Amino acid sequence: MTPSLKGLKAVEAALRLGSFVAAANELRVTQTAISRLVKLVEGQIGQRLFDRQANSRTPTPAGRSLAPLLGDAFRRLDAVV
Repeated sequence: MTPSLKGLKAVEAALRLGSFVAAANELRVTQTAISRLVKLVEGQIGQRLFDRQANSRTPTPAGRSLAPLLGDAFRRLDAVV
């Protein structure tokens, strides 16, 4: 299944900002919504993007690899929309 644009935006914001809370604030949703969207994208692509421990979320190597690609894709979309 292809991840939704909303899910990818949540992943991109969380990776760029380094925090699910900061991503939630930027996207004007709850932290729980970001967490659910990230988990959904992870399930859809079959890769963990964050290691989860207690109250910390650390990008995995896959997440770190995906971050610049998503950032570039959303900058390009912003440029044409």
